[in-house]
Amino acid sequence: MQQSRGLRAAVVLALMAVSSPTLAQTSTQSFDEVRNTVINLLEALVQKGVMTREQAESMVASAQAKASATAKAQSDRDAAEAGAVRVTYVPETVRQQIGQEVSARIKDDVTQQVVAQAQADGWGVPGALPEWIKNVRLYGDVRSRFESDTYADDNATNVYLNFNEVNAAGGVGRAGVDALLNTTEDRHRLVGRLRTGAMVQLGNSFALDFRLTGGNALSAVSTNQTLGNYGGRWQFNVDKAAVLWNPVNSAKDREMDVRFGRFSNPFVTNNELLWDNDVTFEGLSATYAMDFFGTSSERMERGLFLTLGAFSLQEVELSKDDKWLYGAQLGTQIGFGTDSFLRFTASYYDYENVTGIRNTLDSDVYDYTAPRFLQKGNTVFDIRNDNDTTTNLYALAGEYSLASANVLLDLGFGRTHVMVGGEYVKNVGWDQDDVAALTGQTIDERVEGYEVGVIVGQPTVAALWDWRAFMLYRYLERDAVLDAFTDSDFHLGGTDAKGYQLGFDLGLARGAWVRLRYLSANEVDGPPLGIDVWQLDVNGQF
Repeated sequence: MQQSRGLRAAVVLALMAVSSPTLAQTSTQSFDEVRNTVINLLEALVQKGVMTREQAESMVASAQAKASATAKAQSDRDAAEAGAVRVTYVPETVRQQIGQEVSARIKDDVTQQVVAQAQADGWGVPGALPEWIKNVRLYGDVRSRFESDTYADDNATNVYLNFNEVNAAGGVGRAGVDALLNTTEDRHRLVGRLRTGAMVQLGNSFALDFRLTGGNALSAVSTNQTLGNYGGRWQFNVDKAAVLWNPVNSAKDREMDVRFGRFSNPFVTNNELLWDNDVTFEGLSATYAMDFFGTSSERMERGLFLTLGAFSLQEVELSKDDKWLYGAQLGTQIGFGTDSFLRFTASYYDYENVTGIRNTLDSDVYDYTAPRFLQKGNTVFDIRNDNDTTTNLYALAGEYSLASANVLLDLGFGRTHVMVGGEYVKNVGWDQDDVAALTGQTIDERVEGYEVGVIVGQPTVAALWDWRAFMLYRYLERDAVLDAFTDSDFHLGGTDAKGYQLGFDLGLARGAWVRLRYLSANEVDGPPLGIDVWQLDVNGQF
């Protein structure tokens, strides 16, 4: 029994020595389980006579000695490696790939941070840029055009007066050959246009907008410059000069748009039936808009809007008869789908003091009632009243108060849109009896006009291969609108015209595009006058 207890003690000591380095590496057996298993195994071998007790004790002693040596060697290695860093071997190709990826990532991150910091601090600019320069946005555009104007073979001759030339010269006879409009000779020419300006943010929702443009200083509807003047320089004129106030409330559901000075058309339109695209207005306008339908939480959308305006046409010194245009427009835009809407507008435009007054005998006191600019089509009469047959001065015979209704349906299919629109206008100010009293003639009332059109493609051609095709039909009687401000390309300007227009736009780059357009029009009531116009435009803008 004494020997059994000695064997047990020896086995325990050996197992403790053996287990001490291995127990740290096992998680499935406890120290007690291993110890009991080994003791029972050796006891069974001794009792079965497989080995003597001395042999068993010798085996335990040998195992204990080896375990002690192993533990000491492990302890020495741990002490020697304390604080050492193990590095796993990485092949050269892997190291190069990792280096390239890390370098590219760091380069992009650092570049973005440096550029952002440079922009914020104004690096490279002595003293950094003044704050007001950061609020200036320059803009501009250039258009180069080839235009071909062809006239019908059966056009009337020597009947269409060039009223601008006649009035400037003082009479038909004094104007000479310039007194008549060309109705027979085809014309092919190059035309250029340059416009440049700036929008300056002033803070508190105020801004300045000004623009310079080339072209005829006396024309309200064209900024074109005909090329071929022996290298003569273009003339430049102030096209826009306005103070703008455009506050939007914090909820982005209310907006004001107030304009003072000379500015772009404040009235919503999608054609040139009443207003040529180049017309700018002088005076004051105010628009109040509500995001009535709330289809977007990111921006203000004019679901319901009202625009009022008063615009000076001609200031007459020492007279109360200044010429004015007063306008009002009520509209709504209903959005639906992802990028579609339906828009209605109803407008009323009233011209004040634009009708001519015949001079008293041998007087020129009412010369100011003649318009500063005309195209062709409106009913006019001679306000001169003297015995000189070479003098003439033509003025408008009727009143002009225009009521119009406009509709546009825009259906978005991804980036491609289909837009169908139309407008109807009637001059409700015309009075046949008043016109007869001025002219001495009974002139039929021709005071209505309309236009319908379709556009397919991108709403704005702003990138390479963007495209847009369009077609429209227009019918405009002679006194439906003031001929001075309607489209200057269709029928080469003015009223008393009907016909159609086809066109195609194609993007060449961001901010560059080409347009091909064909316009074919004839007279409605006047002497025969058929005009076809081809235009090829190359446009660039920034």
